[in-house]
Amino acid sequence: MTWLLLLATILVLVAVHEGGHFLAAKLLGVAVEEFAIGFGPVLLARKRGETRYSLRAFPIGGFVRLAGEEGGTSEVPFEHTYYGRPAWVRFCVSLAGPVANVVLAGLIAVGAILGFGLPRVRVAGVVPGAPAADLLQVGDVLLRVGDREIWLWDEVGPAIQAAAPGPVRFELVREGVRLELAISPEWRPEEDRYLVGAYFSPRVYLAEVEDLDLDSPLFSAGLRAGDEVVGACGETVSSLAELYGALEEGCRELTVRRGEGRLQVTLPDLPPDELLSGAEFAHLPEVVARPPVSKAVALGAKQISQFFVSLAQVIRGLASGAIPAGQAVSGPVGMAGLLSQGLQAGGLATLLLIAFISLNLAAFNLLPFPALDGARMAFALFELVTRRKVSPAVETAIHTLGFIILLGLMLLITWRDILRLFG
Repeated sequence: MTWLLLLATILVLVAVHEGGHFLAAKLLGVAVEEFAIGFGPVLLARKRGETRYSLRAFPIGGFVRLAGEEGGTSEVPFEHTYYGRPAWVRFCVSLAGPVANVVLAGLIAVGAILGFGLPRVRVAGVVPGAPAADLLQVGDVLLRVGDREIWLWDEVGPAIQAAAPGPVRFELVREGVRLELAISPEWRPEEDRYLVGAYFSPRVYLAEVEDLDLDSPLFSAGLRAGDEVVGACGETVSSLAELYGALEEGCRELTVRRGEGRLQVTLPDLPPDELLSGAEFAHLPEVVARPPVSKAVALGAKQISQFFVSLAQVIRGLASGAIPAGQAVSGPVGMAGLLSQGLQAGGLATLLLIAFISLNLAAFNLLPFPALDGARMAFALFELVTRRKVSPAVETAIHTLGFIILLGLMLLITWRDILRLFG
């Protein structure tokens, strides 16, 4: 199932990418000799006008062959060939493929949000003694904070800051009942922001142990599957977020409910993440709802913008050496692993992953490396700036060499992913 989905994803994303080149070429007067789905021997072909549309034996991609792009042509007038058109036309035709993938990613994201809905943000825990401690409860479903509708967890903080320093209005649903509360935030100079003292997340994990590795720190300390942590250093614990907060504050004395009884457990002095490793905790069912179309479009655009912000951070990390290249690059096997995880998480996660892959395809093709769209755009920009044209024969030779290098890199990355999968 995963590999079939991966194959279908590659076919659709590449077809849309090449379709962007195809439409731009047609609109800007560049003759298209062939639009192909797949590589290798031709299985089916039909010619309409100047263009041959073909289906090839190996459905792992596709291509658009523009007139004159790989050498001269005897059938198409020079002014309608790739190198016979102005540099700005060649730039736009090259850019159209990545743009098509970005547009597709946005459509997929919006369609996924409208089709499957989004898990609403809930109260995942409260901080003892904080302003929200006696007002919010674990599991409360947030609808609005201040004057802002809440659909993503990272919208809560800005909404609180926008309403502060006055009381912040929370509109929420608790056990099916709609409520409105006002919470006065407190200023935390060490964090330079106002806080109400609560944790928010679409998925709320309880402090109830579902499963526990035999070599985990919690098992060694005496906890067992089915135990529920109900207290930490004298404070009530209702969720994993509250337990984690207590551990961060240095608490290592837990009160645990086991069946009808209670016991005290002392944890070793380890970091919270290490203490909780090897443990699985129960969680509340997600509350899913569909946002309005306008909000879905805004959320889709936000996902795309966040992708490019994250991409810029990855590029900076690669340039500085903080991120190893092997961790930032993945091939078909790595994509199959991501899609497998998406399938397990549900339709929304799967479609958002496909949108993410489409954005990656766009970003990859924008790199100024020979044979990629970014390099063709760079040659066009060079001509626009300097008024000097690189010989088509030289540019074609550079792209051919780049394609060979890219093919070798893809094989190397795929082999590395296979070794990582079975290593």
